[in-house]
Amino acid sequence: MDYIKLVFKIDDRYQEPLIAELMEMDFYGFEQFDDRLIAYVQKPRYNDSNREKIEQLIGIYPDAEFIETEDVEDRNWNEQWEQTIQPQVIGKFLVRPTWSTVSPSKGQTLLEIDPKMAFGTGYHATTRLMLNRFSSINFKDKFVLDAGTGTGILAIAAIKLGATYAVGFDVDSWSEINAKENALINEVNEKVDIRHGSVETVSEREQFDITLANINRNVILEIIPFLVKKTNPGGTIFLTGLLDTDEEVVTNALNVQPVEIVKITGEDEWILFHLTKSES
Repeated sequence: MDYIKLVFKIDDRYQEPLIAELMEMDFYGFEQFDDRLIAYVQKPRYNDSNREKIEQLIGIYPDAEFIETEDVEDRNWNEQWEQTIQPQVIGKFLVRPTWSTVSPSKGQTLLEIDPKMAFGTGYHATTRLMLNRFSSINFKDKFVLDAGTGTGILAIAAIKLGATYAVGFDVDSWSEINAKENALINEVNEKVDIRHGSVETVSEREQFDITLANINRNVILEIIPFLVKKTNPGGTIFLTGLLDTDEEVVTNALNVQPVEIVKITGEDEWILFHLTKSES
């Protein structure tokens, strides 16, 4: 599958909001620099409508420019990103690419992630929000659903914290392949079931104790009823991929669901909802 590479000249203060908008148009590969953002999208998903929307978006941000587009053949994306993706500590986790030799300190849980084109390296604030929040709940013996699994990092982390089984789904074919590879690298592949598709990949009989969704506002608003339904009473739901400007509309959508908002946490412009499903 070939990709389109788009290069934006944009101040780093405005890159995260632009990334959020691009994610809603199915962009999932990003490289960030001080005044430049590079974004990738599968070629069939880049059309005149998306281009027009991007041109309108750029006009919102001061001095931003849409510099160029070019076709990019499928490749080993790790070779592209190896110089920019470095090991990092997030909460109780050491997240590192497989080419790194950094070892976890005592008490740290190792997550080895080769990102390729899938979203979820730990570098994005929403992934960090999730992994940091994991310390607030008990994963032991739990069944976990990871909606929009990306690299599979959250499903893998859940298993490493003691979850019995995790199901992850994603509409992007490269995510399915990448997440399965990462599960194998982390030696949890027998406990992680990665599926290509959306909510239809989850059967009627499947229920979960912990439900995770790191996607974007529009998709989350659409699947909130599904996520709540698939979560057992008393279970936990984490929602992110949301900007702080999304808080009101998401809260309103949750108000008609049998859930309690335990806490809303944030990093930069991004927020995470920690919810508990009602017992009755």
